[in-house]
Amino acid sequence: MLNNRLTSLLSRAFEAAGYDGSLGVAVKSQRPDLAQFQCNGAMSAAKTYKKPPFVISDEVIEQVKALPECEGMIEEIITVRPGFINITLKDSYLAAYMNELLGDARIGVALTEDPKTMVMDYGGPNIAKPLHVGHLRTAIIGESLKRLFKFLGHKVIADVHLGDWGLQMGMIISDIERSKPELPYFDPDFHGEYPGEPPFSLADLEEIYPRVSAASKEDPAVYEAAKEATYKLQHGHSGYLALWQHIVDISVA
Repeated sequence: MLNNRLTSLLSRAFEAAGYDGSLGVAVKSQRPDLAQFQCNGAMSAAKTYKKPPFVISDEVIEQVKALPECEGMIEEIITVRPGFINITLKDSYLAAYMNELLGDARIGVALTEDPKTMVMDYGGPNIAKPLHVGHLRTAIIGESLKRLFKFLGHKVIADVHLGDWGLQMGMIISDIERSKPELPYFDPDFHGEYPGEPPFSLADLEEIYPRVSAASKEDPAVYEAAKEATYKLQHGHSGYLALWQHIVDISVA
């Protein structure tokens, strides 16, 4: 990136002038009407080296101008009292830099020197319930961060977690059992293949959950039935697991 190239140039100039090279950090100018970049290193160096900052900046600028890269890169580099170094680059250099980025698959972004393993969990919708804009927002932010971290060279393990194993499952299953007790999922003597097609649609699920959720708050029997169905599901009830798989498949799709 441009500030990294300038920092490299300024660090060498600080060292050549007899100062610590780490002082040569270039940043975007806080006054873009005056310059594109600035370096505040002379201000930091003044106390250590017991010199006025503008003297240090003038010395560093002379060393910058002596570097061979300066002629093709820098249009203007000046001291602004009390000791800021203001830098404006040549238009021809900026154009060449942009063309360089255009032909670079990594657009000038280097791989990290310290790759990490990152685990990301984002999204978080509950299945069998309607999505809303908050789910979209977290999914977009999570996916964007995942791609950025991978582009930088990190190993990213990411998942959009689905809430699919809690009380809301028991609520839906128990409600279906109340309304359609004849289905094979609720027959303890059924041992064949469960139907491949679910006995409900996504629209049905979106209607069932809020209704039974509200009912469970008013009717203790509805709440207890939901808890019992949740317990049986989580302990391997074959019919409930088959219904759960239908709910997951519809919701994920």
